[in-house]
Amino acid sequence: MNRKIPFQKIFWIGLMLFSMFFGAGNLIFAPFLGVQAAGNTPLALFGFLCTSVVVPILAIVILAKFKDGRSMLETISKPLAIVFMSLVYLLIGPCIAIPRTATTSFEMFEWLIAPTALNRMLFALVFFAASFFVALHPNKLKDVLGKVMSPILLVLVGVVCVGSLVQPDAVSQIVVHYDQNPFGTGFVEGYQTMDILAAFCFGSIMVMNIKNEGVEHKKAIHAVLVRAAIIAGVLLAGVYSLLAFSGMLRSETLLAATNGAQVLSMLAEQLFGGFGQVINALIFLIACFNVCTGLLSCVSEYFHELVPRWSYRTWLIVFTVAGIVVSCFGLDVILSLSAPILNFLCPVAILFLVYGIFKKSDSQA
Repeated sequence: MNRKIPFQKIFWIGLMLFSMFFGAGNLIFAPFLGVQAAGNTPLALFGFLCTSVVVPILAIVILAKFKDGRSMLETISKPLAIVFMSLVYLLIGPCIAIPRTATTSFEMFEWLIAPTALNRMLFALVFFAASFFVALHPNKLKDVLGKVMSPILLVLVGVVCVGSLVQPDAVSQIVVHYDQNPFGTGFVEGYQTMDILAAFCFGSIMVMNIKNEGVEHKKAIHAVLVRAAIIAGVLLAGVYSLLAFSGMLRSETLLAATNGAQVLSMLAEQLFGGFGQVINALIFLIACFNVCTGLLSCVSEYFHELVPRWSYRTWLIVFTVAGIVVSCFGLDVILSLSAPILNFLCPVAILFLVYGIFKKSDSQA
């Protein structure tokens, strides 16, 4: 069976990929960039988009001809593929990205829930339980993340961003962190979204959902994956730009914020009062839930293939529990640990992608 997928279904697959990329890091870095860069935002944003959109989407396209990052790296060395990909999966999985989704979304509910250790644990339990049950069916992520959660998320983000664009306040004259080399600084900040590394891991889940639509031939799967990646890239670039310029246009009143989560919280409250806190909390909750679910699926699928004697469900339980435990350390600890590791791994990943551009897959050789 190998039927042509209509554009509408490709669009839903593209939305699914967008939702898997667009999570905690994506939300907190772009608006903070706008506040800190102020008048230098356009150049800083350009650098940020290079490593948070262009390279990850190119990675999806490059890796599509191999299926995923592990398959490409095995053309260099199987031990290298296992070591590098296992490290990447652990970083975007239980060590950094998965727990970051819970900690970030919890901080958005601190106006409603007291930030105690017990409440943090209870929130993580509910959050990860919901992600676990959706991730139990990885071939259905398109229906949950693409058709339901992503449209809601885009509408909510649009409400906040459009509100700040039509009601600008004042652009700060103070440039923080982006005064000397805004493009280069934005370029490095894009690493923090972890999307370059995530792109190495999303291939198998994407292929699974495409095959679920009746597409089996490798070339046809590649064609669908490329179009879905372009859709996701356009959406990512548009939302990042809206978030960054929203922060820039009200940067003078947002300088007290110490991270992007606070920027969005303050921005929503300025525009919509108390109701803004509800909007902001929902934005973070949905975005983080989408990414957590997608990452749990990808990481569990990878380690199930690596160690098949443990079922997908068993690995899913392991990484869900690990995510709960690590999330209890809090957002600041997770972010402080992630920066130096990502600043090393992301350039290495880019070098592997350059290799992938010139290396032919088995079917092309």
